[in-house]
Amino acid sequence: MKDLYSFHSSEADFKKYYEKSKKAYFKIFKRCDLKAIITEASGAGFTKEHTHEFQVIAKDGEDKIVYCPKLHFSQNKEISKFKAGDKCPLCKKILKQVKSIEAGNIFPLGIKYSKAMKAFFTDKDGKRKPIVMGCYGIGISRVMGAVVEIHHDQKGIVWPSQVSPFKLHLISLEGGEKKISKKIRQASEKLYKHLQNSGVELLYDDREDKSPGEKFVDADLIGIPYRIVVSKRTLEKNS
Repeated sequence: MKDLYSFHSSEADFKKYYEKSKKAYFKIFKRCDLKAIITEASGAGFTKEHTHEFQVIAKDGEDKIVYCPKLHFSQNKEISKFKAGDKCPLCKKILKQVKSIEAGNIFPLGIKYSKAMKAFFTDKDGKRKPIVMGCYGIGISRVMGAVVEIHHDQKGIVWPSQVSPFKLHLISLEGGEKKISKKIRQASEKLYKHLQNSGVELLYDDREDKSPGEKFVDADLIGIPYRIVVSKRTLEKNS
């Protein structure tokens, strides 16, 4: 979990920062190619107020949300008094219920913990006041799980380029005549070093005990966005 805490001199200052955090989180999830829906949820013992979750619709998700198709309203099913088929309280569109994955959340903690920890400050008028706190978190493993859940096909993962562990998958297909196999190996090694020196993050499959078919199946399963294959055919075509 990536955690962030904020500390404020007033509720008004906290609310400004809270809204900025919402926008920042939306940008993060957008860069991960995830369509996050801001969703009201319970305080879970941290606060009496509603907290906000960033939910990603997924058919195998462990959460359920009731939301407006226009995204004017969304609540976790655990707290919602609404159900699928009801009208959105804000725009009157018909609400839907779907499964989802919670990728992140933000909490208005108020002064509960600052009072308990005696975290006070002295304001400009010399008055001693408790600090107003906020808590913000992104579940790194949950985000990766959501990306895989949304971006895959029948063969395996299809990583969005901006979050892929590698940008390119280099596959060396050796085999057959020893002389040709050596040329393939040399060409693959040369290209690998060139790409590394150019700053390209790549996965290099130079396994000698795997067939071309096995390498392609593994490549489809891993799902790196771009693939280069060095083989007898590519050497003949000088491609």
